[in-house]
Amino acid sequence: MAKSDHHFETTTLQANLKQRSLQSGLVAIAAQPVKLVIGIVGTMVLARLLAPADFGLLAMVQPLLSMVDSLSNLGLETATVQRQSLNQEQANAIFWVSLKVNTLVLVGMVLCGPLLARFYGQPELTNIVLCLAIGVASLCLSFQHLSLLKRQMKFELLTTIEVVALTVSAGVAIATAWLGWGYWALVIQLTTLQVIKGIAYWIFCDWRPQFAASSAQTKTDLRSTLSYGLHLTGFRCISRLGMKLDRILVGYFGGASALGFYSMAYHWAYFPFWQLYHPLFDVAVSSFSRSLSEPERYRAYCRRGFMLIFAVCMPALAFLFVTAQQVTLFMLGDQWLEIVPMFRVLLIAVFVGGMYRVTKWIYVSSGETQRQFRWSLIHTPVMIAAVAIGSQWGAIGVASGYAVAICLLSYPAVVYCVQTSPITLGDFMGAIWRPAIASILSAAFLYFVQFILPTSDLLILQLSLSGLVYTVFYGCIWLILPGGFVEAKALLTILVKRKL
Repeated sequence: MAKSDHHFETTTLQANLKQRSLQSGLVAIAAQPVKLVIGIVGTMVLARLLAPADFGLLAMVQPLLSMVDSLSNLGLETATVQRQSLNQEQANAIFWVSLKVNTLVLVGMVLCGPLLARFYGQPELTNIVLCLAIGVASLCLSFQHLSLLKRQMKFELLTTIEVVALTVSAGVAIATAWLGWGYWALVIQLTTLQVIKGIAYWIFCDWRPQFAASSAQTKTDLRSTLSYGLHLTGFRCISRLGMKLDRILVGYFGGASALGFYSMAYHWAYFPFWQLYHPLFDVAVSSFSRSLSEPERYRAYCRRGFMLIFAVCMPALAFLFVTAQQVTLFMLGDQWLEIVPMFRVLLIAVFVGGMYRVTKWIYVSSGETQRQFRWSLIHTPVMIAAVAIGSQWGAIGVASGYAVAICLLSYPAVVYCVQTSPITLGDFMGAIWRPAIASILSAAFLYFVQFILPTSDLLILQLSLSGLVYTVFYGCIWLILPGGFVEAKALLTILVKRKL
């Protein structure tokens, strides 16, 4: 095999897919405690050094960053991972097309800075956007290297890069905040994170784009890949418009401080889910895509993947709902207690909306991005209407509208998704109902039991005791539910014996 071909060959990976998928998933999960500690410590320090308005200024730019992320690469980075076959010529063609697109996207991002500043009445946003464009550019230049590393399922390496980048960027943010740089600490943190990752992808993936004319076959393949990517991009743009409108409305009507409170509530409501969803997304798409030709194998991977993420995330979300006030005091301090009602409402949205989020694994791995795009045409208008109506009652109204829309749309989204997929509705719901019921009942028990639990002036001790009681409740309820012992044994087998 030529040296340049080792980035594209997946035969060895296919023969050992089960072990690689499991190993990658376990590495992603094992790294989460480290990333969790970095995220929690960083937030605890920054929340006490900075004002809510500082967080609000960065949150005002987040919808723009989300749209830029949606448009960059035209979804070709995911298409590179999903493709069953790929060669040097095709990779070159994808890179150069994406480079042209990304140049236009970055120019548009910079030009949007002054418009954003005028829209919110915050002149600082112009320079903030300019600084953030540096980080976005570094990721755009390294997307193909990242995709090739994902395609080879080198998630141990990618996890290491992520942890190092998070650690360095958090340290830089704390230092700049301590020096009194205000909101620039948050801006520099995000830019540093992206630049470090972009450089690392180039270093650890030695593939380099080449200037070469594309053959007729490559141009045909590129058109097919672009079709996949364009539908994925369309879905991202339309769905993110609906999902980000809440922050736009809060920022426009309430200002930077109100948006700072809302964005912090949103961040911590989604925090447990994102800690597993993002690292497992890459593993899921890679392993699901490689097993697509074997429907039973694909179904098995889906069931186990969904069971794993919901068995961990749902109890964490339910626990946070009960202990929201204590967690806010411990994590952020009493100046942030205003977020507690919004925090609880958004936790409900995440608890239910997790079903909708993971349908992306199915759409992307099975190549059904066109159906995903069609669903976004239903999903987005409902989300926009709900948060627009809720905005009449301020930030809490926006959060409530967001939660109501997510709860109404999640089940229909799942039904629509599985209609043309190897996985059935029974497979999907079978992976969810047990952790959902166990989490809700455990939260109800904890709510009543916490009144008789010993109290402590140290919030960490009080939360630890509540967490221990909750975990015992959750485990017991899981085991007594029908089939609970069998599923618990299966999960333990995955985690301990490394077998599917």
